[in-house]
Amino acid sequence: MSDTRFLSLRTLLFVAGLSLPLALSACAVPGASDIDAPNTIDANQPAFLNSGDKIKLSVYGEEDLSGEYMLDQRGVLTLPMIGEVAARGMTQAQLQDTLRQAFVQGGYLSRPLISVDIAALRQVYILGEVNSPGAYPYEPSLTSLKIVALAGGYTPRAAQGRLLVDRTTEGGSVVRMNASDLTPILPGDTLIVRERIF
Repeated sequence: MSDTRFLSLRTLLFVAGLSLPLALSACAVPGASDIDAPNTIDANQPAFLNSGDKIKLSVYGEEDLSGEYMLDQRGVLTLPMIGEVAARGMTQAQLQDTLRQAFVQGGYLSRPLISVDIAALRQVYILGEVNSPGAYPYEPSLTSLKIVALAGGYTPRAAQGRLLVDRTTEGGSVVRMNASDLTPILPGDTLIVRERIF
């Protein structure tokens, strides 16, 4: 191999060696989305149940049936007598009607008096450039900035206010959206705090 070809090969490897870490670094920081998260949430809109939500079932006169039950990873509740009930995507009222019909149609109770309450909604998650990433309990009127505060605040590398939120739709698919500090957060959302590009 001639000296010229050897130098060209060495130069090519050197440039590739520099480019690879830069490319990997760029891939590590998620880019902006084409969709912006809504700035407001309709407080009158009923919540749709999903995996990780916990309901409190009260059946009058049937203490063995009453209790707290959690939707599993499939969005299914497993209850005494009636077995599995696909509850994902239902509202609280819809689930209550479904359970009442299931007890009657199964021949277990003739005129059941049932109430369904939300015991706990699924957690919210925060990832990226915060001091304590992880899962946190959902609470009403939660915003991106409040979750950042719960997670110990931004790190020095954070792109403050330039956030992403992953949200599960009614159909079960996940949509990634741009978010700001004031974006309302829903149960099950994952907030991503991006790294600042220097």
